[in-house]
Amino acid sequence: MSTPVIKAKKRKIDSECRVFKSSWTLDFFVVEHNDYLLCLICQEKIAVFKEYNIKRHYSTKHADTFDMLTGQVRIDRVNLLKDSINSQQSFFKAVKLSSETATKISFLITEAIAKSGKPLSEGEFVKDCLDIFTSVACLNKKSIVESISLSHRTVARRVDDLSSNIEISLIKRLNACKFYSLALDESTDVSDAPQLAIFVRGVTENFEIIKELLDLCPMKGTTTGQDIFNVVKHMVRNSNLQMKN
Repeated sequence: MSTPVIKAKKRKIDSECRVFKSSWTLDFFVVEHNDYLLCLICQEKIAVFKEYNIKRHYSTKHADTFDMLTGQVRIDRVNLLKDSINSQQSFFKAVKLSSETATKISFLITEAIAKSGKPLSEGEFVKDCLDIFTSVACLNKKSIVESISLSHRTVARRVDDLSSNIEISLIKRLNACKFYSLALDESTDVSDAPQLAIFVRGVTENFEIIKELLDLCPMKGTTTGQDIFNVVKHMVRNSNLQMKN
């Protein structure tokens, strides 16, 4: 006796209403936003694209107030709520863009200060100059200048961030090189402390030449050939360079 085969019913996406329907906006005050549904009234997210879930949300929370709105009045209320949502999103996007712009300007000015060898406190003077310029030439940009942080502490932190980023970028570029050569220069600074400058020159498989200052290492104690070799060996190891190359 053969066992009857029970065929599982296929769940159809369209029958479960998992695709957004434009009629839901007018019926239940919802719109599609990114990967979820957004209620225009309470701005609550509805994750499942099913009419049952949407209708239950509307019926339990908003039906008593909004069912009385019909015809053009209902359409006008939907459009008003949609405009309100859009204006809120535009405001937050503008704030985010302004913040990102201020941060970018802060890093660029910090880089210019560091390259010129100026004191880190110059950032505050630069900001005062920018404030004077915007007050006269472009008042609409004054808020951006006011949000730029160029205090002595901020500029110092930015310099550290830029230094770390440059080091990571340099090591990544050097790791793409097939062969290297090193040049060393041992001298003393203004306080008579010995310093070892290590320059690296590398070539990639595409014959791109990279020439950079790898590091400036303080020499402690003696500065014999063995001491210099130990510092170079330690620096090469930390940079993930192969001694055989």
